[in-house]
Amino acid sequence: MKGKQFVRGVYSLLMSCVVIGGGAAEDWDIALLDTARTAHYLTAIEKDVVLELNKVRSDPRKYAERYIRPRLAYFEGNRYAEPGKTTLLTNEGPGAVQECYDALCSSDSAPLLIPSQGMSSAVKDHVLDQGPTGATGHNSSNGASFSARLNRYGKWSGSAAENIAYGKNTGREIVVQLLIDDGVPSRGHRKNTMGKSYNVVGVAAGNHSRYGTMAVIDFASTYTE
Repeated sequence: MKGKQFVRGVYSLLMSCVVIGGGAAEDWDIALLDTARTAHYLTAIEKDVVLELNKVRSDPRKYAERYIRPRLAYFEGNRYAEPGKTTLLTNEGPGAVQECYDALCSSDSAPLLIPSQGMSSAVKDHVLDQGPTGATGHNSSNGASFSARLNRYGKWSGSAAENIAYGKNTGREIVVQLLIDDGVPSRGHRKNTMGKSYNVVGVAAGNHSRYGTMAVIDFASTYTE
């Protein structure tokens, strides 16, 4: 398990942990990519997270062109000042955005992710545990790891990973934040997001007393409910 990683700045704290074992709608094949749309156990924002994940995994270059490169226009030094949104003080400034754009443009596609009810229940447990207290990190208040939480509702095999984003409230902003990975030299969140060994995903989003919102995303190669 990788150690905790914190990104400083208003509403831009991210966490990553791994265990080894836009454009117009018609520009995307939404019927193919929107694998969570009928998942009754997911909220609208959680379904949108899955859609955004599948967009970038299916066509990294197009995603970079549409949703990453335009952000370069809104920097004033290390401050990100997109009109109508809270100004953020980033760690790396536009350099991290440019690096993300370049990386995605040279990335191959990855398998589409299928949502899992059991995995989504596991990450929902973490949102309900952390949200009221304002805690951060991958361990539950009782010390349980993300892997242990996944095994409450089924059994994962192969590889598994967890991303946590704090302070974002749309599917796209959650995924873009994890892709840019400002202040995280390893770019571990991006690597998790684009991991080719992952086929199933669990998503949960909710309130967080310190950062306003949080979203937890777990990936696995396979998962038996």
